Order: sequence, then structure tokens, then C-alpha cells
Amino acid sequence: MAVAHQIAATPPPAPAWLDELALQPGPPWLSMGVRTLELEEWLISDGRFDEELALKELLLATRPHEVFAALAGCEEASDEILELIQAWRAAHPQEGHAASPRADLHPLDAAGRLVQEDLCVMVESDGRYRLEAASLCFPSHWRLHDKLGHSLATIHDPVPHYAEELAAKVDTFFDRLRADRPVQRRNLSIHNHDELFRPGPHESPGSFAPDPSGVDQVWLRSERQTLVRLARTGAVLFTIKTQQCPVVALAGRPDIAAALAVKLRAEQDDLLRAGRTVPFPLWLVGWLEMCRGEPERERERARA
Repeated sequence: MAVAHQIAATPPPAPAWLDELALQPGPPWLSMGVRTLELEEWLISDGRFDEELALKELLLATRPHEVFAALAGCEEASDEILELIQAWRAAHPQEGHAASPRADLHPLDAAGRLVQEDLCVMVESDGRYRLEAASLCFPSHWRLHDKLGHSLATIHDPVPHYAEELAAKVDTFFDRLRADRPVQRRNLSIHNHDELFRPGPHESPGSFAPDPSGVDQVWLRSERQTLVRLARTGAVLFTIKTQQCPVVALAGRPDIAAALAVKLRAEQDDLLRAGRTVPFPLWLVGWLEMCRGEPERERERARA
């Protein structure tokens, strides 16, 4: 197939968050990748604010047990989270939206309706941090009630290499997280849709178009995650702001396309060797490599 049929002449704009992605290829396959975070920049209110808050309200009205849950005993931490988010929203007002919570709701549910982020509460119990409550309207291939009450290690058990590469580091990091030192990180996944509420199973190569002619249906999904230790209760608030863009936007960012191609090729080879499912189309690496452009390929041939 000709390159012209695979890379749009005028790709959609590439979002700025692409530059925050960690695209180093494995091994190691996983890293914490945390950066310090100023509370002034804690949450994100973008052009999708109205749309995403309306979707949250719809999901909470029609599928409440799938998107909100709280175990007994986390009320005090939830109150502290609501106070923290209200204070932040008061300092960063969104036009047309008052930071006034509904008094008839659980405080974490009320807090989740004020921001675009999903909110997860991790509480230490018997030496392990467990998911005790969450307002989770935009899950990416996991179900809240499958994880509720479980430890970090159990929650991440399906993630390849988590147990050997990251589990101990994450537990230690949570123990050492300070209330005055919040952090942020990003992840990246490949999807065949742009739906925010997607609790179902991961994609497989067969769930995508069979060849690059369907590249317009491939999406990059990134979670901007923050970790904040609550000063009063000691619980950890884990926020998730989901951001997406069509993969064809990388035609305008050949540097990121090239780095992502290297990363995905390494992951693809590792997963296939282990007999695991690759969660993206096998032709995507080749498409990304073409985004680098002829000058970059010429330089590579010269170096070789």
C-alpha cells in the first residue's frame, strides 16, 4: 500500500502531553517514572471539561455501582479529599461551574463530580496499601469491584513484569510519599476506540483493522496520574486524568513516532515470546516507522 494512503496529508494536531511520555524501550519494561508536582498544577481543566463532567453524571446515574464504591472506614479520608478539591477548584475556577458539592452524596462521590479526574483512595492496612474507595468513571480495561479492597500488587497482577520489576519499588514509594511532595507520572496504551468508559477486556491484534488502511481507528490513550499524601489522614489519593489523540497525529511528530515504534517493537517481541496477547495491531510499528520520514531513514542508512 502506498505511503500516501497510510499517512494523512494534513494530520490532526499533536497534543502537548505527548512530550511527557516515557518512551524508552525495555528491558526493563516498567518504571515508576514519577516527577515532582506543584499543587498549583495538580488538576487539569481543559476543553473537554463540560463534556466529561456531563458524562460522569450520566454514568453515575445509570451505572452507579460500576463507577463508584467506598468501603466502610474511609469516610474521613474522603472528607479530606473533598475539602482539598474544593479548595483547589476555588483557586482555579472554571467558567460556569461553581465548586459546590452535593450535600446528599458520599464525599468522594461529590468530589469526583467537581473534576475531570477519576479519584482512587489507597489506605495502608497490615503493611500494604489497598484500594478502599474510588470514583472511577473512565476505567481503561479494569473493573472497580474486581480491585476494591485489594493491594497494589494484586491490582497490578495482570500487568506483565510488574511483580519482578515494579512491585517492591511501588510499595516502598508509597511508604515514603510525603504530604508536601506530591508527584505525577504518565502511562500510554493503544486502543481501537476513543470511549472514556471502557472497563472491558484489553484489545488484541484482531480487534483492530487488519492493515494500515484502518489506522484512523487507532487511538493513543494516556493517563496523567498524580499521587498525593493526605496530610490529616495519611491516605494516598491517586488521580487519573485520561487524555487521548488519534495515532495519525504522530505523522506531525516523527520524533515521537520513531521512539514509540522502537518501544512497541520491543514490547511486541517480548509479549510474543511469552505467549501473551499483544494489545495493539502488529502492523502499527511499521506505520510508525514510516512517520519518521525519508530524511530520517536516509540518515539511518548512512550511519549503518
